[in-house]
Amino acid sequence: MATVIGRSRNRKAKKSTENITVSEIKAKLDELGIEYDKNAKKEDLMTLLPQKG
Repeated sequence: MATVIGRSRNRKAKKSTENITVSEIKAKLDELGIEYDKNAKKEDLMTLLPQKG
């Protein structure tokens, strides 16, 4: 049963990252003082965000 819960959480985490916009990611990176290429794609920007948990 723990596996099912883990999968559910992973889906929710993935879904929340799909709903975030590039502008929101850039704002968070700016807030954290993380530099990035202004022309970077969403997937690349996502890798720069600190992982939770």
